[in-house]
Amino acid sequence: MANGFGKKQKRCKLKRRDYLDFLHQSLGTIRDNKADVARKIIEDNLDKLDQNFLSIFRDWATETLPQLEADKADERALNIADFSKIIQEIPENNPVKKAIYIEITIAGYEVALLSLIQDSYSEIRANIQYDLGNAYCDRIRGDDWVINRKKAIEAFESASEFYNRKDFQPRWADIQNNLATAYSDLVVIDEANIEKAKLCCENALEIYILENCQEDVARAMNNLGSIHRNRKEEDKQDNLESSISYYNSALEIYKRDEVYLEDWARIQDSLGNTYVDLSKEKGTNYLEQAFYHYSQALEVYKLEDFPEDWARVQNNLGMFYFEQGDIKQAIACFRLSLKVCTPTTLPTDCLDYGGNFGDVCFASQYWKEAIEGYNFAVQSVEQIRSWSRSETRRQQILHGTIDIYENIVEASINIGQLDQAFEYSERFRSQRLVELMASSHISQGENIPPKVQDLLQKYEELQQQIDIERQNHKSENKRSETRAIWKADNNEKIKSLEIAKQEIWEQLRKEDPILAGEIQVKPLSLSEIQQLIDYPKTAILSFYTTNSDTHIFMITQNSIYLHTCMGEGLERLQNWIAQNWLLNYIHHPEKWKNEMEHFLHELGERLQLSKIIYQYLQDIEELIIEPHLLLHQIPFAALPTGEYQEYLVDRFLIRYTPSCQILDFCHQNKNKKRLNLDIQDLQYGIVADTVDNDPLPFSRWEDEQIAKMFNIPADKRLIGSSQATVQNYRKLAEQVQILHSCHHAESCLYNPLESQLKLGDGSITLGQLMSPEWRLPNLIDVFLSCCETNLDNPDITDNLLTLSTGFLCAGAISVISSLWQVDDLATALFSIFYYQQRQEGKNRPEALKQAQIKLRELRKADLEEISQAVENQRKQARNQKKQYPEDSKEYLECDFQHKKSLKILNTINYIQKSTAEFPFAHPRYWSAFIAQGLQ
Repeated sequence: MANGFGKKQKRCKLKRRDYLDFLHQSLGTIRDNKADVARKIIEDNLDKLDQNFLSIFRDWATETLPQLEADKADERALNIADFSKIIQEIPENNPVKKAIYIEITIAGYEVALLSLIQDSYSEIRANIQYDLGNAYCDRIRGDDWVINRKKAIEAFESASEFYNRKDFQPRWADIQNNLATAYSDLVVIDEANIEKAKLCCENALEIYILENCQEDVARAMNNLGSIHRNRKEEDKQDNLESSISYYNSALEIYKRDEVYLEDWARIQDSLGNTYVDLSKEKGTNYLEQAFYHYSQALEVYKLEDFPEDWARVQNNLGMFYFEQGDIKQAIACFRLSLKVCTPTTLPTDCLDYGGNFGDVCFASQYWKEAIEGYNFAVQSVEQIRSWSRSETRRQQILHGTIDIYENIVEASINIGQLDQAFEYSERFRSQRLVELMASSHISQGENIPPKVQDLLQKYEELQQQIDIERQNHKSENKRSETRAIWKADNNEKIKSLEIAKQEIWEQLRKEDPILAGEIQVKPLSLSEIQQLIDYPKTAILSFYTTNSDTHIFMITQNSIYLHTCMGEGLERLQNWIAQNWLLNYIHHPEKWKNEMEHFLHELGERLQLSKIIYQYLQDIEELIIEPHLLLHQIPFAALPTGEYQEYLVDRFLIRYTPSCQILDFCHQNKNKKRLNLDIQDLQYGIVADTVDNDPLPFSRWEDEQIAKMFNIPADKRLIGSSQATVQNYRKLAEQVQILHSCHHAESCLYNPLESQLKLGDGSITLGQLMSPEWRLPNLIDVFLSCCETNLDNPDITDNLLTLSTGFLCAGAISVISSLWQVDDLATALFSIFYYQQRQEGKNRPEALKQAQIKLRELRKADLEEISQAVENQRKQARNQKKQYPEDSKEYLECDFQHKKSLKILNTINYIQKSTAEFPFAHPRYWSAFIAQGLQ
């Protein structure tokens, strides 16, 4: 079976003691005021400045400083700052090593600043902040460049609180100039930043002119040139011409002096870019001037001396040749740039250059070359994500690069490489969920580290506070117990607690081996995915919507096919689903019910199902549906096939998977479990009717019928709020192999991690299910006979975060879940029909199919047998309660059973009096539940 994640990185042969000895020796020498000796020690031990040293250094400094007396802590913090300064100044051309040096520098400065808080250290703090700002600007790893620029600005502004304009003009000007660079870089997220950059640079220039610092004047002129080139205020042409003027003024000062040769060359490169922009803006050909300046830059930037700068000019020449219409020469230049800037060494530059390469070739319909460029970009995205320890940031990176994945899929399709197109579509989808499941998979059976245990305890405590607050304000909430939450709670205290919970969640995720970079999740190849298909008559139907079209990949054990629904892109298909399905369900539920069949009929036509079935699926018996975006919310079983009164479920067995990587994890979990037992011999557990003040009468009846079917003992059945507590639920889930939950649940569309199973003393949220504390190695099947347990509104990164996927993450290999708010009686009947089929030996999708058909075809007369059995129970309870005192426990239990039976009878009687011969024939009754995972 395919292996969905990589191995742990090999550890360095050096031991922890080796690193600490080197660190202590360096710091001791610095303490003795022997900076030159310390520098020599560090230069002789560069092999120790690696990722392991970074972790040891950060942990050691963070742990030891608070334990020291104030004076000694301050002395050590000063030594650490000096150590970091030496590391920052090490000349290094290797970008991988340079990245580590910057991370060590930042770690040291940050730790030192936490200790040096007295006023007497104000100037030292300001110097550290200044150096820290420069380190953030140079940072290659860690968080993305936007966050680093913001951190740099924060550091520079802190430094300027001491180095103010009145008392320290030259230093203040340097800070202003650096601020200008940082703000200028942030123009892509807010155009107002360019004006801040302009103001800072003009402030610096004013001081430099007063001080007659020609070198600094040139530096500020260069910055102003860049600022005006990026400026979108006022007239673009005037700004470009001003940019050229500033650059030329800087060149007049530098005069190709050997001392300023690099700066001179950098301005030549910038002038080339500006003339290309001016040519496009003015409609006049300035490309000859642009080429001249690029050539001037390359006279200095030789590959062997300045590889990164040389690569940048090659990338710019690629864009230049594209503007000239010379696509082949452009391709040659992009390839040269990417020989230097690779995904592993300089991923940010590689992402830019590979993206430009791909975009230029895609626009020119050079599909093979577009794939070549985009492949560099995709690898760079994955490298940058692997360096970020923030789950939120990882998602933001994918948000910003979706076009790269979409275009490489389209380009691969255009040259007929369907396997490659499908593989790239898989690499993008559900990455957050994939990483959560990979983390769960590798941590099964491992001890939870103390730091993680502390965070989990805080997370649980916050959840308990939320539960108490919700219970206290329950009377204020008039919304149905089972309708999706689509906007934030109005209770300010709950809002605050949920924010605190999210912060703890981020800290938990940072401790995760996937986010820490110790383990890489390996994308699956087509052949590995085909190994996940157990039977020759099973096919995966994988949907992928781009801006313009929806592609449907069909994968069998030995082949792959593609059908494209032309014109059914994000706006036409996905937005149409959002408006007519999800938003109607949330805001206009009656309209949603009434229009459901018409909607599903139109969706089937848009997806051209009848054509797909006829051309590709004639010999197929089972479909594994891999939806995309809002297609996750569609009951594919209820889509018409085009044949008279035939639904997709009438022709195929159907199960779902959020992604093929998730299906792979289910297979891997299967290999860890005891699956050689007959279904009758497995341990079952039931949780039913957990909220006493909002009872579900058919939930208890459902529990009773399933318990009889499999002889489930009382200690494996949690009934009512007193038994169905959070602690008891978790204990039961750890013990049993089949878990059936029939009670209230609720999805949270604005924050999926807050989706919850409602229990007697609180709730279990999706965030808890996906945490390291919820590992259920014994669990095989889960049936969530509740509302909305697979309801979510996935964003463009296509992460389906639901209670259902939460149980897959916790260890289950199959989960039955619901797509909407379900009917109590219909759900109870459906669950019983499903288990009857399972008892007869049917596999999961077959049992699901037969239960759906049986419920759909159930006549109201068929309810008479159920009604008679319940009536006998009612009479028995009525007669029994007469035997006990009215305030006794036995009397209250019999009275409860009597009232429950009456409610069930009233519901059945209402249906029997209706005109509908088939009371559950509407798809909202029979198609609400889906199966995810294995067959």
